[in-house]
Amino acid sequence: MWFEEVERLLSERPVRRCDAGAERTHAAVLVPLYARAGVLWLLLTRRSAALPNHGGQIAFPGGACEEGDEDEVATALRESHEELGIEPATVMVLGQLDDVVTPSGFVISPVVGALPFPLQVTPSGEEIESVVPIPFHTLADPQLVEYQELAVDGSVIVSPVFHYHGHRVWGATARVIADLVSRLTGSELASAE
Repeated sequence: MWFEEVERLLSERPVRRCDAGAERTHAAVLVPLYARAGVLWLLLTRRSAALPNHGGQIAFPGGACEEGDEDEVATALRESHEELGIEPATVMVLGQLDDVVTPSGFVISPVVGALPFPLQVTPSGEEIESVVPIPFHTLADPQLVEYQELAVDGSVIVSPVFHYHGHRVWGATARVIADLVSRLTGSELASAE
């Protein structure tokens, strides 16, 4: 099964964690994957333009860790339920990706999970404008990726930018996708330096 292969590939490389410290907010996102007609898909969201942080951007479902969350997996599942109505019990957690530090003061821990198909999502109108499914093979095609430089923690990093049917995926979301692509295909889209 596809999810067993994804789980195996994710487990082959250690996950890099960053300390959130007092100056950063620890957050977690779900990186939802599903298979439809033999094709692997990634489910993203377009955040409501009215949100104070990252409004209107393409992102993974997720948000800040709360006191009652046991760990980043609990945060990612709780936030996915709040934003998309995804029942936590229906998500098969496959592994995790490297933490991503954002210029806006977040340390994001990505949690990769398999969703059953057909999808059952109900976007929260307050937080989510729409869902954006993208076939994984499109994201893994280096010919369809451009690059931009970002300043993060005093360093300049090269970050990929993905384009799909009028959607522009950049920033932390694109860096999470690049890590996922690297782990699942063995090829690097961009270096971290």
